Amino acid sequence: MQKREDLILQQINTIGKVSVNGLAQSLNMSVETIRRDLTDLAQRGLVHRVHGGAVSVKEKDLGHSFQIRQRTNIEAKKAIASQVIDYFFEGSVIGLDASSSSWYFAQLIPDIPCTVVTNSMHNITALVNKPNIRTIATGGVYSSKYDAFYGPLSEQMLQRLHIDLGIFSCSGIDSEGNIWESNELNASIKRKMMDASGQKFLLADSSKFERKNLIKLADLEQMDILVTDKSPSETLHAYCEQHNILILS
Repeated sequence: MQKREDLILQQINTIGKVSVNGLAQSLNMSVETIRRDLTDLAQRGLVHRVHGGAVSVKEKDLGHSFQIRQRTNIEAKKAIASQVIDYFFEGSVIGLDASSSSWYFAQLIPDIPCTVVTNSMHNITALVNKPNIRTIATGGVYSSKYDAFYGPLSEQMLQRLHIDLGIFSCSGIDSEGNIWESNELNASIKRKMMDASGQKFLLADSSKFERKNLIKLADLEQMDILVTDKSPSETLHAYCEQHNILILS
């Protein structure tokens, strides 16, 4: 067993990303055996399990920096963020993830009494000249790449809060209703913020439809409202109807 796992680890660390079928073929093992081994290796933190295979732990942080994301699909993201403002109300507690879509929303929030909880330095900066808004930073370990805070301290803070409106974005949504994220840092803290949120909004421009990425973040049915710039495919539209998800486009 140990020898087989060593061979699997060697391939994953050399290539970076492997498929279950590819490993089964190259090692002359059954697909079921490879799946079990990958699950075991993932539980021990030696690989990271992804849809259809696994990636090296060295390849986990594949997300784009905030500076790149804030320059992508700018007009669509601004239009999407403006639709969510209608749900904002005085005295509400708003959770903002570290996405560029949340940043555009932070810029639009009117300066009236409310509370914003965020792990993003960009969101904090966007709110600094709005004295009626109380801003709570999650704290944690700072990432210069994402200009945001992550880790156990951030997540523990979120576990102690109730958020009225949670604003999230993602790397992709596939037709089966899976929400995808590019790296474990963002995925982990977003899940905690989702757990703390009453009403959950997913802000996703149409370029993210029918796209998968490294990590499954959540099922779309966990969201209450999908906000986008164009109507999704018939398949995804039917999924939203089936799970009572409101689409704003």
